[in-house]
Amino acid sequence: MADASGFQLKQGGPEVYEASWVLAQMGQCAEDLVADAGVTGDQSVLDVAAGTGVVARAAARTGAAVTGTDLNAGMLEAADRFAAEAGLKGIRWLDCDAADMPFPDAAFDVVLCQQGLQFMPDKPAAMSEMARVLKPGGRLALSVWKTRSAIGRAFATVLDRQFGAGTTEAWDMVYSLGDRDRLHDLARDAGLRDFHVKFDIKFARHADPAAFLTGAIAGSPIAETMADLPEDEHARLIGEMIDELEGCFDDDGLAVPVECLTLTARGASRPS
Repeated sequence: MADASGFQLKQGGPEVYEASWVLAQMGQCAEDLVADAGVTGDQSVLDVAAGTGVVARAAARTGAAVTGTDLNAGMLEAADRFAAEAGLKGIRWLDCDAADMPFPDAAFDVVLCQQGLQFMPDKPAAMSEMARVLKPGGRLALSVWKTRSAIGRAFATVLDRQFGAGTTEAWDMVYSLGDRDRLHDLARDAGLRDFHVKFDIKFARHADPAAFLTGAIAGSPIAETMADLPEDEHARLIGEMIDELEGCFDDDGLAVPVECLTLTARGASRPS
């Protein structure tokens, strides 16, 4: 992820992200992405914008040889720790820019990127790099959010009301690649082939909505502002967000549908 995004887990760190987003949503999404890519145990896999390593761990559980990259070295330290705790000690971690990766051409059978490309300043360059390091006929799978979810709307309603109109406007970058044609263009321009965009619905599910929303806010651009509030004021705003999500519950707790686009493609053949 690009540091400019503001989504850098400023309060609570990677542990909070794992307990909120990974538990609620990103863990299952990672399993889905690995399945979409058809990862098998005899493949070499690259996870771009790995964050806390949830996709890398899902890929490693197949037996594949996995490398994870991210701009945030501290995040990769946490990813290594989480992987070790899960008994997955063979993952290689590398701090680098997705638009300038230090790998040779055609180095990987599979390249994965979960909810990372939309945060990158130079999206065409990052896509081209992913295509460059992919073997001819190799498989790329990446996901992006399509539109603002009920969670995003709850954040916007409550936080813009509290801190002023436009407070959450910059968060629209989360959905900046939610256009199927743009994904097609990025894949085509990068030289990928057989590209295909799938639209589906992911769910954010959490038994404790207050804990989930508190953790989600801790990884947002407004984390420090929220952390400075008195405890009762912070709790009031979280409560207002829960009220905004009143239609997104089932008997197990919070259940929020989120629209997602998943791009799959093949690496292009290279001239001999």
